[in-house]
Amino acid sequence: MIDKKERLDSSMFEFVQAEKKIFDKKFETKPIGYFKDAMIRFSKNRTNVVATIILFIIIGLSVFVPIFSNKNAEVLEEQLAYLPPRVPVLENWGIFDGTIERRDQQVDLSTINPETGLGLPLGIDESLIEMDTLENYFVGCTDKIAVCQNGENVINLDNNSEHVAILSVDYVTLMNANESVIKIDLDSFYRENADDTASINVYAVAGFGPYVLIGTITEPGVTTIDPFETMAVAFTYTRLKIEFVSDNPNNAAVLKSVEVYDKTSEDPVYSASGYMLSQYTIDATDGGAGSYVRQNGQLLLASYRYRAYEAAFGIKTELAFPSAEYEAIIAANPDCVKIANPDNPAGWYFADGCPITEVIKKNESVWVAGVEYYSYQVTIDYALYRGYDSMPYFIFGTSAAGKDLFKLVWIATRTSLLIGLIVAAINISVGIVYGAIEGYYGGKVDIIMERFTEIVGRIPWLVTLSIAVSLLGPGIHTLIIILIISGWIGVAGITRTQFYRYKGREYVLASRTLGAKDGRLIFRHILPNAIGTIITTSILTIPYVIFSESTISYLGFGIGHGSEFRIFGVTLSGVSLGVLLSDGRNQLMNNPYLTMFPAVIISILMITFNMFGNALRDAFNPALRGSE
Repeated sequence: MIDKKERLDSSMFEFVQAEKKIFDKKFETKPIGYFKDAMIRFSKNRTNVVATIILFIIIGLSVFVPIFSNKNAEVLEEQLAYLPPRVPVLENWGIFDGTIERRDQQVDLSTINPETGLGLPLGIDESLIEMDTLENYFVGCTDKIAVCQNGENVINLDNNSEHVAILSVDYVTLMNANESVIKIDLDSFYRENADDTASINVYAVAGFGPYVLIGTITEPGVTTIDPFETMAVAFTYTRLKIEFVSDNPNNAAVLKSVEVYDKTSEDPVYSASGYMLSQYTIDATDGGAGSYVRQNGQLLLASYRYRAYEAAFGIKTELAFPSAEYEAIIAANPDCVKIANPDNPAGWYFADGCPITEVIKKNESVWVAGVEYYSYQVTIDYALYRGYDSMPYFIFGTSAAGKDLFKLVWIATRTSLLIGLIVAAINISVGIVYGAIEGYYGGKVDIIMERFTEIVGRIPWLVTLSIAVSLLGPGIHTLIIILIISGWIGVAGITRTQFYRYKGREYVLASRTLGAKDGRLIFRHILPNAIGTIITTSILTIPYVIFSESTISYLGFGIGHGSEFRIFGVTLSGVSLGVLLSDGRNQLMNNPYLTMFPAVIISILMITFNMFGNALRDAFNPALRGSE
């Protein structure tokens, strides 16, 4: 052991590796830049990546579908209105197969099949009905119409009246030689009090004389009346008069049927029940007052599935074609070869493959300023006429104007996205600049600017909307102004908060001490650290703008059908998702797909934009740089 007092001699030390060269250890990895590191963090969250892919697919579809789709989304085509969705493959499973469920359709009573007991809907071709889905059912009715069957008819008294009479519509033949009798089926008397009196008097006319009382009914049930016990004639041709008499105006009589029998037939020679009995009219000449109404009738209705595409694209008859359109079709289709029609010399047929299948006749000419105008009555194959070799698929269905909803949805999405991007870019730019000034300078500058922000933000949204629309009218420019008046306030508030958070940090103070200008401090030191939160808020501004635009357009104050606007020299349709939702709201029960598809698209946009914004927030957060 060396004594502390002993001096250390240099000879006691030696250099280790004095003759060797020592180098810094070589880096095994390449340096990663800020944006590359952000993208690595962005890709780590698979859920957000999937949402981003879906978002960009929607954006791609909104760009390319309107360009490449050959379906109609511009011209009114009433023939194709409200076609349901029809999708290949799925139609084989009964899903989106182009059929419509129709309910409560009135049945044509003359079409009732005696074997099945089923009747066809009124005015519908049997070939367009899926017969295995056809059902008939009765519902109650009180209308005095022929299809309202069975039921009773009620005679009511008016206040302060003790009698009222009804007259048959048809004349009845009564013959003593045939032993004619009248049978009246009285269902019931309604008596408010047990001791009220009520009766039915039956009258007939002998020749041209006055009405003669031929019978009185005091109890419910079937009553047989022999008119010739009272009438001193052998034959009469008369309208029947049935009078209800009661001492209480709140009472009523319920009739089921009126029939006339004679010995010439086992069946009644005259019968009135249900609808026929309801056609009896009040006799206003006898001084009585009351009403005659129907109750407990039965209306036969049908429900079924209807082949809407076959109805729309089938053969259409009796259409008037102007001569110019007729000649254009003939010139454009070499298959349009005339074939004589022996049954109709005024018309002719065309060979298969021609959109016009038959010309029924040439209509009369009209001369205007020396020019002859005329048209043809034709029958057409609508699918060929519209340029389809086979029945087309409309996978989202068609709108009320017969436009392809699939193409229309993507046109609307493109419009909503463009408006969202334009308005969001303006709001983000204004909000970041405004919030940065507030947060960086603080003090009186911040107080004054915050008071202005509060004033603008407190203006009711409906007031802003009403003033803008009243001054400028509805349209794209009005819509953008409404959305930017206060849309920047949220971004400004987030930016201000972030600047207050970072402007007092040591690296900012150190940079200021070294003489850094305000612009460098803001854009090089504060803003990059706050960019994560700002980006998230900014990205979320886009779906907020889209949703706001949809709301305004839904209320009818934004853009709409027929309007157009130009961006970067390109003319775009004024149809947005909000406009489509507004169109579909009145058809929500009958045609829900008109609302469903735009609503699904706008919902997906909201969700994916939110997830995309969250992913960008994590990616651009400097505190997470280098983390997995």
